[in-house]
Amino acid sequence: MAAIGTIRKHYGILIVIIGIALVAFILGDLFKSTNSRRTTDVAVVNNEKISQQDFANLVDVNLENYKRANGSISNEESVNIRNQVLEQMISEIIMNEEFEKLGITVSAEELYDQFLGKNPNQYVVQSFSDANGNFNRDALSQYLNDFQNLNDEAKVAWLNFERAIKDDRINTKYNTILEKSFYLPEKLAERYYENKNDKRSAEVYAVRYTTIQDSLVSLTDADKKKFYEENKKKYETDAMRSIDYVVFEVNPSETDKQNAKEYVEGLMTELKNTTNIASLVNANSDRQYDSTWLSHKTVPVAVEAVVFDDNNEAGFVYGPYEDNGYYNILRIVDKSNRSDSLMASHLLVSYQGAFRSTETRTKEEAKALADSLFKVINKNPSKLEELAKDFSDDPTAVTNKGDLGWFSDGMMVTPFNEFVQNNKINAVGLVETDFGYHIVKVTDRTERTPKVRLAIISHEISPSTATYQNVFAEANRLVTENQTMEQFNTAIEELGLNKRTFPTLRENTTRITGINNPREIIRWAFNKDTKVGDISSIFDLEDMYVIAMLTKSVEKGLPEYNDLTDRYEFMIKRTKKGEMLAEKAKAYGTDYQKMIDELGGEKTTVDNITFDGRAFGNFGVEDKIIGTVTALTEKDGFVGPLQGASALYVVKVDSYTPAEKTDNYDNILKERTSLYKNSILNGSPYRALRENAKIKDNSILFY
Repeated sequence: MAAIGTIRKHYGILIVIIGIALVAFILGDLFKSTNSRRTTDVAVVNNEKISQQDFANLVDVNLENYKRANGSISNEESVNIRNQVLEQMISEIIMNEEFEKLGITVSAEELYDQFLGKNPNQYVVQSFSDANGNFNRDALSQYLNDFQNLNDEAKVAWLNFERAIKDDRINTKYNTILEKSFYLPEKLAERYYENKNDKRSAEVYAVRYTTIQDSLVSLTDADKKKFYEENKKKYETDAMRSIDYVVFEVNPSETDKQNAKEYVEGLMTELKNTTNIASLVNANSDRQYDSTWLSHKTVPVAVEAVVFDDNNEAGFVYGPYEDNGYYNILRIVDKSNRSDSLMASHLLVSYQGAFRSTETRTKEEAKALADSLFKVINKNPSKLEELAKDFSDDPTAVTNKGDLGWFSDGMMVTPFNEFVQNNKINAVGLVETDFGYHIVKVTDRTERTPKVRLAIISHEISPSTATYQNVFAEANRLVTENQTMEQFNTAIEELGLNKRTFPTLRENTTRITGINNPREIIRWAFNKDTKVGDISSIFDLEDMYVIAMLTKSVEKGLPEYNDLTDRYEFMIKRTKKGEMLAEKAKAYGTDYQKMIDELGGEKTTVDNITFDGRAFGNFGVEDKIIGTVTALTEKDGFVGPLQGASALYVVKVDSYTPAEKTDNYDNILKERTSLYKNSILNGSPYRALRENAKIKDNSILFY
């Protein structure tokens, strides 16, 4: 129904769009090459294709699982799941190739051992454990024996579980091979030990780059080119686009609001006089009838004062009133003082055909048994716990003896709930529900407070077809009358529209500011025919129209010269400052004190300098300076000036404390082994394989 409603709202626009589309289709066929065909592969990995059908099937399974677990799924979550599925399929191809090269397999016997062997897989143990956490081998065997009797959904779930166990086993083998391949020669262990424990203390004369203002630094093309050549490979980039865009939100007009108000206003008399409240509400309201009892805390704030006014009794009708995007009218169905929380114990006698029942007794037999038990319990209510354990068909009675504990008003089925709500504490009664016959004992209840039941007819204040057409016309004027970047920007300014910018659009982007489902825009931006300066057609997206302009296009690979030099101009200036200070320092020769006095520097001592260390005193990260200092001894005297990351330095080692001699490098071995194993667990092998794989990703053509 929602889809049909959307089509109706867009009816006038659709006629125009369909006409334009037909013309475009005919013209497209005239100029399109007969060899140009859209690929049916979502990706190609090392010449192995991931077909659209295989991809779609796996996506459907994952989307269904997500919906089952979470109830609903947003557009952004849907795109994220598709990205995850594609990465999973790419990973399987890459890793299966690697397993095949290494001869890693899992035999049928080995897989069986993962389930029923002496040391079953940890996930199998977790899935088939009893209440005490012990592996229940018999339960697993019984499940496998009954496999053919399972429904299709359960069979698929088991096969997926079996595949996961196989994958876990083969990955464990692979990781074990990598872990066992680690070897640390003693000489290398000795070097790691010395890097960690050799310590130096240095006398330092330093002039920080911040002593030179940025405005005093002029960069030449040579400075920028040098930086670009030295750093371009470090900053390789993914394909990226930048867009400017304008959003035309389709909001209800004043006429739309008035129409919604008049709709519910026309139902007020009928709501007041009806004897079938639920049917009237369900037939005319955008929200279903809700018979829940509401307190001051849970009633809509907009009507709290009205419905709890002592002068307004059951039957009172109020409205229309606006609340959270709806026009509403209401009728007070009932008012009462009720408890928010209740406590009770019960004994259930069920029968064949009752809700969730597995019993074979007839309803008459159940009634006779319930009457008999009720007579005993009614005389002596304390016997309910003892009898519930032996006779109750509620499976929880074995452990709780029928005690249901606290539950909120309305949580239980209506007859049960109302008995506990309306009877005194310690009262006992026989109540029939869809579950069977309950012998109920009221055990406690919170203090009663005023509550109300309401019948509310709501009508959403939504944009009409005319409103959609008016907003579309406004967007259409902008895009048809302004075909160049200059015209587009000028028009936006003259019309007072809000131009937004998204500078880092990637193929897997799932959200653009203000737009929840931007994939259509992203496909347009990355289309090979879209050029910088192009202005899009109108995108129709969830109660908004969007027009975009491509302002920048960066392809995957080395960054463009201007992009890199503009983005990291501060780093180029920092290097330039180092060169300027180094040139000035020449005039002072070895008079380093005069150098820092006149250039605004400082003299200090940096202690505990090790090759493994990163921080150089309070100067921050200075890998180059640390590397230089740890290669010096007391005999080397002053070295410099040296251009560091944040300052110009002259250094001299004052003291050198070599690491204490040892023949035991066990701690170093443990440390390096742990680092190596963690890199494996964190996916370093796969990332390396993926980086060297030939991957053509066509996913943007599909979602």
